[in-house]
Amino acid sequence: MNWEPPERPTDFAEKRLIEAILHNVYPVDSFLPSERDLCQQLGVTRPTLRETLQRMRQDGWVEIHQGKSTRVRNYLQEGNLNVLNAIANANAEISLSIVENLLEIRLLLAPTYFSNASRLHAEQLSQFLGPIIPIASDPKTAGLHDWDLHKKAAFLSGNPVFLLILNGFDQVYRKMSEPYFSRPEARLASDVFYRQILQHTQDQDWALVFQCTQTMMQASIQFFKKSLQSSEGK
Repeated sequence: MNWEPPERPTDFAEKRLIEAILHNVYPVDSFLPSERDLCQQLGVTRPTLRETLQRMRQDGWVEIHQGKSTRVRNYLQEGNLNVLNAIANANAEISLSIVENLLEIRLLLAPTYFSNASRLHAEQLSQFLGPIIPIASDPKTAGLHDWDLHKKAAFLSGNPVFLLILNGFDQVYRKMSEPYFSRPEARLASDVFYRQILQHTQDQDWALVFQCTQTMMQASIQFFKKSLQSSEGK
């Protein structure tokens, strides 16, 4: 039997406060209620609430000054990468603008880490690609394989910062991958992309690896837009 560990009070309080911020219960530049009121609303003790707010302060959600009310910061401008995972884990919709911005960053990074991985570790990259071709028909499986491929290529690129950045996006991409790969045209495009990467790697044509990755990342932005719009229309 698998036993689910109980949620820590600080984790519970942080998730609920972040959801309230994302749902504009506490908009950017507004002030949170008093400690006493928040403790009553959340059902936690003051030490738990204070620990929660300190964690949120470190990630850029709130601004705390002794003797003053806690202010909600502009988390998209002042927060760190933990904000992305918090948004993904919260019971709130991920906005199209956030996803589009993340994909634009991936567009800038992916051609380099794929071409570097192809040049430096062609055999390992090819061995990883083999089992995921043809692409899985199940959207969830296809999404997991795709994200694992990106992280593998980032790891093999020789620059550990690439993987650190991707890890910061992890929960967001995992949350969005299933609706994305539910679209047949998205799965087909990725299947073609995997085959191209494998062929160009075997041919030692790293410029073409860079080029086809760039083309696929540009197309993925449009696929993600369509998948999000379809989800919102349901």
